[in-house]
Amino acid sequence: MNLLPILFSIQKVLWISGEIILEKWVYDSREFNFKNAGCQLFNIFILLVLFLSSSAIAQPTITLTTADNQAHSRSMAMNAVLTECFKRMKIELIIISMPSKRALLNANNGTEDGNFVRTDGISKVYTNLVKVPEKLTENHIVAFSKNTDIKINGWKSLLNYHVVYVNGWRNCERELKDAKGETIVKNEELLFILLEKDRADVGVFGYSTGMEVLKTQKNTDIKALSPPIVVSDLFLYIHKTHAALIPEIVRNVKVMKSDGTYERLLADVL
Repeated sequence: MNLLPILFSIQKVLWISGEIILEKWVYDSREFNFKNAGCQLFNIFILLVLFLSSSAIAQPTITLTTADNQAHSRSMAMNAVLTECFKRMKIELIIISMPSKRALLNANNGTEDGNFVRTDGISKVYTNLVKVPEKLTENHIVAFSKNTDIKINGWKSLLNYHVVYVNGWRNCERELKDAKGETIVKNEELLFILLEKDRADVGVFGYSTGMEVLKTQKNTDIKALSPPIVVSDLFLYIHKTHAALIPEIVRNVKVMKSDGTYERLLADVL
């Protein structure tokens, strides 16, 4: 915390207060009471010290980005888990939802303090982000399509199709670069709109959130194909300037899992 502005404010207030008291002494020396003047300065000093103390002990905050739609149940569950985790650390959590790619970029350049929920390996590209090595949840990544005859056997089974995925999904960028066709969209809503309009053969997204989008869009033509392409663990990533928090985050998430808090928070929304 930068105390210089507050100290300058104290100096300014005490200076002005002294001038007022001196002026009173010059123009009304017969009625001036040094004891009262000292009490006035002392009271002002105490008030400013209390203000300084309350500012210094104000609860710290941390701001995280996420690409998840805040209306979806997985988002609400992960928000609740992380909010409780940081609450136990006496830190107020602020969550900002934004498009996937920008969420990563902002966290990486330090505009915000971290990003969740992400697969392993993000730090290879976004080098300022450090993985908190305790899994928050897992993501069943599936292929969505109108064509239920497509046989799923890992990423390679999608290479003969025109695929669509959300910008910032590193696994898709890596595994689908040789696909027959590729369209990258801003968010999951656009992904399913393109599939509905037959602008792509297959869309890649998480099963649970994808099914919520289809329900919201009242779309019954697009199906989730099985088995999943891959099941990925999802993590919180913290900007390297806050890396000292990682052991305590890990400890609190583990405790929450062992004391039943984690399951209770998920059960409340899932």
